[in-house]
Amino acid sequence: MKELNDKDEMELIGLIGNLKTHEIEKVAREEMAPQKKKIIAFKSTPAISDDEEEEDDEELSLLVRNVIRAYNKKKHNHRRR
Repeated sequence: MKELNDKDEMELIGLIGNLKTHEIEKVAREEMAPQKKKIIAFKSTPAISDDEEEEDDEELSLLVRNVIRAYNKKKHNHRRR
């Protein structure tokens, strides 16, 4: 490349060079930056209605009571032997 003797053109060439350098650095920074992950949220609806949930709670409490009774019976029968 020939050296330019015109001061105005030299400043313009320097400005263009600086802009190109800036653009190259900007692209390099964007490539180096971690990619943002897309986050997806789903709207949910309750699968169990309140009535069914109450029934499940009642069934669970009955089951727990029966297990406790069986445990206590076995515990008391073991002592008698």
